[in-house]
Amino acid sequence: MILISAHSDTNFKHVSLKSDKDHYTGHLDNFVGVFAVMKSYFSGEINFPFVRVELTYGEETDFAGAIEVANDLKESDLVIVVDVTGTMTNKDFVIEKANNSIVKEFISDTLKDFSYDMYEGCPDPISDIDEIEIYKTKSPYYFFLGIPCTGGDYNSVDVSCKKSSIEEVSRALNVICRHYGKFQELVA
Repeated sequence: MILISAHSDTNFKHVSLKSDKDHYTGHLDNFVGVFAVMKSYFSGEINFPFVRVELTYGEETDFAGAIEVANDLKESDLVIVVDVTGTMTNKDFVIEKANNSIVKEFISDTLKDFSYDMYEGCPDPISDIDEIEIYKTKSPYYFFLGIPCTGGDYNSVDVSCKKSSIEEVSRALNVICRHYGKFQELVA
């Protein structure tokens, strides 16, 4: 199974969003991650018998939602956490915490037509803690799919992201799901 997880809670009591031709600017953590996942979900391109989509709660406090979801994970499951990142890049998105050789090979083969940076660790200067801390206790196959945001601490101020990044993250999720069989072959 593939688990696509995005937290749907936020630190903000009031939120704002502005849209121009190329960018969204506002309180994006993690509304923009949920938006990208939902674009993928509603695209009709996900093979649902093999994909589980979860919008979790508690990421900003105690990871309670991720803890509940992790109870059903198997060691062979592929976990993708979608969220904002402050990692600097000129690419459409970043992949962080991809420290498993099978995951790296799968991503490299599957997403070869995409513009992204991949890291074994987490170079995000704002936060390196997310739901993966919970999920990695159940499966060694995980990565963080980050939507790059600029303009400061996405936990406390308006930040910007490219609309094209959201489109590409959504498209990447669809491609990953279509190639799930390849992942299963690598794990076998």
